[in-house]
Amino acid sequence: MTTNRQEVLQNRLEPEIQALKQNAKTIVLSTVDAKGNPNVSYAPFVIYNGEYQILISTIARHARNLQEVPKVSLMLIEDESESREIFARRRLTFDATARILARHSPEWEEVIAALKARHGELVLELAKLEDFKLFSLKPQQGLFVKGFGKAFQVSSEDLVSFVHLDQGHQHIKE
Repeated sequence: MTTNRQEVLQNRLEPEIQALKQNAKTIVLSTVDAKGNPNVSYAPFVIYNGEYQILISTIARHARNLQEVPKVSLMLIEDESESREIFARRRLTFDATARILARHSPEWEEVIAALKARHGELVLELAKLEDFKLFSLKPQQGLFVKGFGKAFQVSSEDLVSFVHLDQGHQHIKE
């Protein structure tokens, strides 16, 4: 049972989270290879069935990393030009697991159509290339940061709860 405070929080933050998802056309990806070497990249995305879908080439390091280690950290971040405070841009991050969708399966066809609708005709050309794979990234627990000291846990279903910060920012003692 959710508390009244929880419902108020959910009703206030869910539209902000949805707007961030709608406005962001690309997602930042943090991957690692089998040796644990990190790599950060990005990809255009679409959300389909609650999962983030990306069409990327296995020539790219981040795609090879996802094949080796199907764990990824995702980030959607507010555009710099729209941020009121550059040190505290709104952002949504998730830990996620990756899987490759089977080429020409019903799910593949639906996701390719959704990517085309969101990102244009180039998607159809890229989908014809053998090295391009369609990855589905299933989010786990995430974090929505609204500003300084305003961090909220987010479930994969966008349910929001408070993050209890053990220690806030501390002034330097001089």
